[in-house]
Formats: sequence, structure tokens, C-alpha cells
Amino acid sequence: MRFDNKTALVTGAASGIGYAIAAQFVAEGATVVATDVNETALSAMALDGPGKLITRDSDAGNTTEIAKLSAWISTELGVLDVLVNNAGFSRMNNPEGVIEADYDAQMDVMLKGPVFYVQHLAGLLRDSDNGSVVNISSASAILSSNGYCPYALAKAAIAKFSEDCVIQVPGVRHNTVMPGFIETAILLEAYGQEAADQIRGVAEKGIPVPRMGSVQDISEAVLFLASDAAAYINGANIVVDGGLSRLNTAISAVGGEVSYSG
Repeated sequence: MRFDNKTALVTGAASGIGYAIAAQFVAEGATVVATDVNETALSAMALDGPGKLITRDSDAGNTTEIAKLSAWISTELGVLDVLVNNAGFSRMNNPEGVIEADYDAQMDVMLKGPVFYVQHLAGLLRDSDNGSVVNISSASAILSSNGYCPYALAKAAIAKFSEDCVIQVPGVRHNTVMPGFIETAILLEAYGQEAADQIRGVAEKGIPVPRMGSVQDISEAVLFLASDAAAYINGANIVVDGGLSRLNTAISAVGGEVSYSG
């Protein structure tokens, strides 16, 4: 899956899944505009490959910054072939315990950001011979979950947005990747060390592919959907969770303890 002479924008690219996606695009020859709010991690990015890395400090939940970055891409690069809406974070609770500021921040980054990036960049993507948007949702969008509000809500909404864009934003392909439990720093951020260890143990025993997912599992799916090999795939939701979502499983993340039931 070569991306020579292709340009990709990857949001939330300084760590975890976003870093892996950016790294793989560069390895396949693409010019990658990597954005993040973590300036320190962004400036430390060093990717190997024939492609080119451009880092830009930008907040995916701020419409002013989205417009500014989009204008920069249009003026300075003049092309865009792939948009990967990956930026996200988790501050999860049950509806009765949700803090409004946490709700707003997650909706801004994981829903408002993709909507307005598509709004600003659809024209450039149409000019590509295979313009593609890949939105990163989550298996939590389709699983029954306890303690996942508002994270799962935002992830379900971005999957719906992706599907609707197939009709509403023609001339560009729109697909979604839904990761399951992936070994990243966000796992610790969401659950803490003890619960993260629990998840690993349950995954090894309870998921049909008996392990935690890796960031490479997700980056491979993203690059495929963005590639010429997927030129006729539009409106797909690709679940990358080792089979977890086929178990009729409910996920609970209440009180720092994680369990499955089904």
C-alpha cells in the first residue's frame, strides 16, 4: 500500500494509535501533517521512511484552530488525499455522574472536530483522485457499556456522521474504524493500572483472538481504507476488536473495576 505523492492529515498523532497511523503513512511514502495539543510529544516525533513528517500544534476541538490549520494546508501544500480524524481522550462515567466540562470537551474533540475538518477540507479531498476520510470510532459505540458516558456516545455519533457523509459529502470516501481494547496510554488514563491489568487478563481469556489489540492492528486497517486497494469501499464500519463485539458482551468500567458479562 504505497502512498508516494500522497498527503495525509492525522489528528491526535503524537501518541498511541495516531502515532502508529502517522508512522505507517510515512513508512509508505506519504507526506503526513501530524497534529496534536501535546506540543512536547509532537516536537519529539521522529518517523522513519521515505515519506515526510510535518508537525503542527492544533486543537481538534477548537473550530478557530481547525479553520486555521485547514487554511494552512490549502495555501502551503495545496493538496490533501487523506483525513484521519483520530484525536480523542476519555473521561468516562455514568450519566448521573458526568461532569459537564468533561462532556463538552469530549464532544468537541471527538465529534465537533471531525465535522468541521470535513467542512473545511472536503474541497481539497475532492480534488484528489482517491480522497478519503477515515474516522476513528470505538467498539464501545456498538457494545452495551456501563460507565462509558459520554465517550461511547461521542464515538457512536462520529460513526453515524461518517455514514451520513457518504451521501451528504459526495466525491470523497468516508469510512470508520472501531477499535476494541487497544494497548495504549489511554487505557491507563481511562482505567488506571490495576483495571488495565484486569482488561489484559480478561482479553487473553475471553476475546476470540486472545490478546489485547495493538496500535499496528488499527493503523493497518486505516491505511487499507485510505489506499487505492479500498477505492470502492465507502460507508464501511470496520470493527477491529478481536471478535469482542460478537460475544453479546456488556462492558462495565464502574468504580475502577472492569468486567464483561454476556
